[in-house]
Amino acid sequence: MDYSDKWLGLAGGGGGFSVIGGVGVYQLDLYNMNGGAVPMRVLSVGKRLGVTLQAEVAHAVCLLTGVRSPDDFTSIKSNGLDWALSFGIKADSLLKTGGAAAKAIMGVAVHGGNWAAHETAKKAVQGLMGDFSMSPKEPSFVLLPTPAALAIGAGIYYEWQELTKVGSDLAWSYAPPSWRVEMYGAKLVLRMAGIPEADGTRINFRIRIKGWGTDDTILFTGPGKTKSYNLTGTVYSGSLYDLNSKGQGWDGFDLSAYQPVGTATSGFFGVDKTTDVAVEENLEIGVSVCKGQINLYRWESSRYAKVRTDAKGRLSYNAFHSWGD
Repeated sequence: MDYSDKWLGLAGGGGGFSVIGGVGVYQLDLYNMNGGAVPMRVLSVGKRLGVTLQAEVAHAVCLLTGVRSPDDFTSIKSNGLDWALSFGIKADSLLKTGGAAAKAIMGVAVHGGNWAAHETAKKAVQGLMGDFSMSPKEPSFVLLPTPAALAIGAGIYYEWQELTKVGSDLAWSYAPPSWRVEMYGAKLVLRMAGIPEADGTRINFRIRIKGWGTDDTILFTGPGKTKSYNLTGTVYSGSLYDLNSKGQGWDGFDLSAYQPVGTATSGFFGVDKTTDVAVEENLEIGVSVCKGQINLYRWESSRYAKVRTDAKGRLSYNAFHSWGD
């Protein structure tokens, strides 16, 4: 059997599984069964799946087929029964053997690393799909519940689900991050959690000042940066870090290290740019995450945080703001 286009991930009980977007949206790591140490991070989205996976005994294995590289897909919609039919597997056979395969696979997941390449996992998938199964041209996936989870209701696992690759625009839509600003010593720090990006990914974001109708975007200078509306941080474990932190220490991005030198406002007749800087004023700020370096956004906060600028116009103090969108 060719395992290079097959991936396994664990939902429930660890293994990269976490609730990040409310009920029914889960993040998990898929490992290639042919080998390789770096997993592909995805979101699993289902209407009733979240209710089941929150139960203590509700574990499942995600089996993705027809994908040789993370570049081969962005989002897939599938259900267990259609997946079975695409391989010539009878529905009742999938219900009987799927639970046993999931149980065997979960037994090797505790080893860590790329457990999907373990011979036990390969034998379980081979026993489920047959020795000579050929993957369809289109990528597809199935959630295999363990016998304990089957007792809750197998039908939930065979509903339509969607698998979305982390880092895609759709992932940001399904699982927007939470954010807040807070003081860390004398620093004003932007904290973001639940970012749907892989570890080490750089993201560009902008700080907006709440305005009438249209927000103003702040133009900054700062460490190693010429004038730019974009600030750049890195993502580790779904949290935002300063660019050079490599995920070490406390998470957060030091906003007070950057000097505002102007603003820009988009209007019907173009962009109005100024060199005005708010000095010792109270402001309400929001966050926008960019698509690369361009003036298009993957996500924009709908809430604002109250801050105050110092005598130089730097963002230097925050009023209370709880985690929000």
